[in-house]
Amino acid sequence: MHISTKTGYAVRALSELAKEAGAKPLSIAEISSRQNLPTKYIEQIFSKLKKKGLISSIHGARGGYVLNNPVHEISLRDIMEAVDENISYSYCMPGRENTDYCSGKPCGFSDLWNEIKEDLDNYFDSIKLDKIIERL
Repeated sequence: MHISTKTGYAVRALSELAKEAGAKPLSIAEISSRQNLPTKYIEQIFSKLKKKGLISSIHGARGGYVLNNPVHEISLRDIMEAVDENISYSYCMPGRENTDYCSGKPCGFSDLWNEIKEDLDNYFDSIKLDKIIERL
């Protein structure tokens, strides 16, 4: 299991919005500065987060970005699914291109990997943004 850079950066950026929840919108420049993140990369990530409905942009001189939902409703899984195109937990998951070491059909390991994926999905769904920022 590998947590992507996109997910890591998205969590860090959203943690800044979560700290300001309801207070004021934050610009990407301000978020990037606070978290020492590359602005252009955060722009790309925020485009995906906005498309998935996790954040909104506020236009104008005092504009920026805000969370669309309370911090206790946004899960790590929501964030991962918004920014990562292909979340995979195993090399033999359905849809994977690398099947060099696979028998090419469902095998006993497929059930095991599917159970692990379901457990991980549930775990990532249980981690909410409010709990993440409590650790900061």
